[in-house]
Amino acid sequence: MKYAVVKSDMVENVLVASPEQKEELEQALGAELVDATPYGLQIGDMRVNGAWTRNQDGEQITLDENATYDELVAHIAELEAILKGKEADTNAAEE
Repeated sequence: MKYAVVKSDMVENVLVASPEQKEELEQALGAELVDATPYGLQIGDMRVNGAWTRNQDGEQITLDENATYDELVAHIAELEAILKGKEADTNAAEE
């Protein structure tokens, strides 16, 4: 798992470790480890009022959470079911 090493609400580093190591690493580093994947966290990102931000071209922007692969697959399946339902409704109306 990819973790952001956070001190004073700022990402100081990013590392890869197993979830079982998280607590031990937090103690050893004296930092909070946060799953870096949903926001694509990188060194220099900051947490401001609970939201993750990044300095981009001199402007502080708020990062949006990225969907995981499983979430995207589930959403596609939902959309396909809706489309199939509409196709069935259209076919029934034509008959």
